[in-house]
Amino acid sequence: MPAAASRRPSSAAARLSIGQVLEMLRDEFPDLAHSKLHYLESEGLIMPDRTPAGYRKYSREDVDRLRFVLRAQRDRFWPLKVIKQHLLEHGVDPEITSIASRPGPSSTLQAVRLDRRGLAREAGVEEDFLAELEQFGFLGDDLLFYGTTELEIVTAARDLADEGLHPRHLVMLRTAAEREAHMIRSVARPRSRAGDAAARGEAEDYARDLGESMITLHGAVLRTRLREV
Repeated sequence: MPAAASRRPSSAAARLSIGQVLEMLRDEFPDLAHSKLHYLESEGLIMPDRTPAGYRKYSREDVDRLRFVLRAQRDRFWPLKVIKQHLLEHGVDPEITSIASRPGPSSTLQAVRLDRRGLAREAGVEEDFLAELEQFGFLGDDLLFYGTTELEIVTAARDLADEGLHPRHLVMLRTAAEREAHMIRSVARPRSRAGDAAARGEAEDYARDLGESMITLHGAVLRTRLREV
């Protein structure tokens, strides 16, 4: 029997509902959804126990395994096949489970949940600057709380504004990102099927992978053009 499927936690150990698991991981993985967990289960990467009524129950070991899978995808860009093979051969890698944030420009940004005043304080800007970002579509104007992504947007926009590139000058950047997102969604959508949570999770993963490739391409092209400066 494959190692990925050989461990079945006892009923006593499997005590967390899917909602509790999502809540535990929400700060680090705010976009994590039921469909993603169902997809990873369908791929044999996590194996929650089931109650007699069919409800999934997760042990702490399941949560550690899930955190490993999500971090390996996010921080090392491992495809699921590589992650699954690693789990089969080596189990959960402590080096990856100790990682707390994405490498690169946002490596100093830990998971946060901020109100408007807190966001301005953490980013080192005035609330008027947040209003300007809202005006030009970089921040939603109906949010009660802001997370790591919003903090990263405000921080980057602040640095650009310090060099004279204000939000009104960057609308084409936002528009380009929206067009790319629309293109990725249109390609990924056929993989999702109504009522099939695993298929939705697969579509979400596929869209994420396309997005990472798009970011890599954009960065490479931008670096190439900057050589001409």
